[in-house]
Amino acid sequence: MATANRRRRIPSPPSTASLSRNPTVATDPPPYFLPELIPEVAKRLTSLQDFFALRAACRAYRALLPLAASNLASQAPLLLVPCDDSESHALLHLPLRRIHRFRLPRTSRAGAEDVVTEVHTLGCRVAISKRYYSRLPKRDLTIVHLLTGERIYLPSPPRDFFRILLSSDLVVAWKYDHIIYCRVGGPKWRVASISSSNYLQHLILVKDTLYAVVDSGQRVAAIELPDDDDNNNNNKNGLKCTYLGTGFDTQEHGTRVFSLAECRGELLLVISKINEGFHVLQWQSEEGKWVRITNLGGCTLFFAGSYFSGYLGPDHPGIRGDCIYETGSKLRFVLSLIDRSLDGDATCSLRVEPYRWPPLWIFPSMC
Repeated sequence: MATANRRRRIPSPPSTASLSRNPTVATDPPPYFLPELIPEVAKRLTSLQDFFALRAACRAYRALLPLAASNLASQAPLLLVPCDDSESHALLHLPLRRIHRFRLPRTSRAGAEDVVTEVHTLGCRVAISKRYYSRLPKRDLTIVHLLTGERIYLPSPPRDFFRILLSSDLVVAWKYDHIIYCRVGGPKWRVASISSSNYLQHLILVKDTLYAVVDSGQRVAAIELPDDDDNNNNNKNGLKCTYLGTGFDTQEHGTRVFSLAECRGELLLVISKINEGFHVLQWQSEEGKWVRITNLGGCTLFFAGSYFSGYLGPDHPGIRGDCIYETGSKLRFVLSLIDRSLDGDATCSLRVEPYRWPPLWIFPSMC
């Protein structure tokens, strides 16, 4: 009897009739967005954390939101900064003042006393270069996608370099009078040189064309890399240069910095003068001359030191248009093309080491 009583006290499940009489249960919409609306929702997200949370909701959403530039176009650049130790870093979201700590992928087992690490930004990727004191001139070079973790291992570079550029599968690095380059998956690097009187000051890839500021006369040249294997380390004329325009006004006194940039596929030259501001020139290929411009059509340029990192289109929340964002001794300062103002911003109180290597810009939209 006791068993029977216990069974009678077990509540029976609610009937379907009682559910149908509840207007809230009957009319509430499903607790998710319709699949066809997911890409539109993603275009309005300005935080990577929110974007990945949306992707993680279900398999259908993840399939609809691949890591593509179109889905990440609304994401603002992040600042990659080193923190308290050599392995710890942070990604700073400037408009939201949000901090994400993480560790760069390890690319070697060597101890810290044996290796010097350099990091170069490549849009949404970074190139991690590790140089070993005990195995000179041995150097490991790896390109890491920060969103997917994908790694590309490159052959050990045959020469030293300042910076690395990446366009499709072409990798270009340079220093002073030489350029080294290779194809992703290729067996080796190639070396091309320029005469020692024309040091390469700054390089950029725009629409798969390589441009350089040549130190002698502050001229800009389009550079054609040799396609054959005849070039070697002793070839001093391996680079073919086509100079753009007749040069710039070099009569002004003072120290100036010449930096190449890109905006919407157009080649720009930013000339800055210490304590006296800057101006921007745009190359007019049809007219064959440089023209000074006073706005970027609402776009924004980003520099790490004097090196161009990328640009954003207009109307990004928290990002000022017609400005140049540059990292320096502070994490960020902003130069306006409209009113010529300079706005410094320490951004946050993170313990960083700006002199180990400057803060770098990471662009999720360049995925």
